[in-house]
Amino acid sequence: MTNSSELQNLGHFVPASELSPSVGDLIEIDRTLYAHWALYVGDGRVVHVVGSNEEDIPTDWALVQKSSLAQVAGCSRVRVNNKSVRAKERGMKSLDKDAVVQRALEQLDKKVEFNVLMRNAEFYVTQWKYGHGWSDQAAIALSVMKSLGEDLKLGHNTFLTGLQAVFGGPLISCKATKGAPQQSNPVSAT
Repeated sequence: MTNSSELQNLGHFVPASELSPSVGDLIEIDRTLYAHWALYVGDGRVVHVVGSNEEDIPTDWALVQKSSLAQVAGCSRVRVNNKSVRAKERGMKSLDKDAVVQRALEQLDKKVEFNVLMRNAEFYVTQWKYGHGWSDQAAIALSVMKSLGEDLKLGHNTFLTGLQAVFGGPLISCKATKGAPQQSNPVSAT
């Protein structure tokens, strides 16, 4: 059973410059239609998986890289999301923070399998932190795909509900003159 107080402590999405993560924290990066994920390793740096051209969603394979959180986030807002509720539901506990960071750093510059629905950035950061990888956003997408095949209206409603659940952060845009993310008005779907 999910503890609502743990979910309330998740925190709001903020500009990367306002986040104060601890070493070993999972960082959720709100890309509006999906979340990119990284592991905080200290000194403003994160380890994450990216494509050969620095894209969040590569095809077939990705590289494990260490980058500045500000660079990875860009205009997107971020928050600490250690996925402790989901881990607890799976009967898992986080590894020691030093072991978590070591697991990620051992993978630096390695080419890893990438599949948006099975082995994505969320999968790798949870694997480094808990010893077992999973992706909640991929699970939602798979359930939507399954329901779309059975009933289009049900699939559509499930899809919208899933997007709201996983990607509930604000829409933002970057102003080139200021370089800081600005919150824009949410767009409503009809």
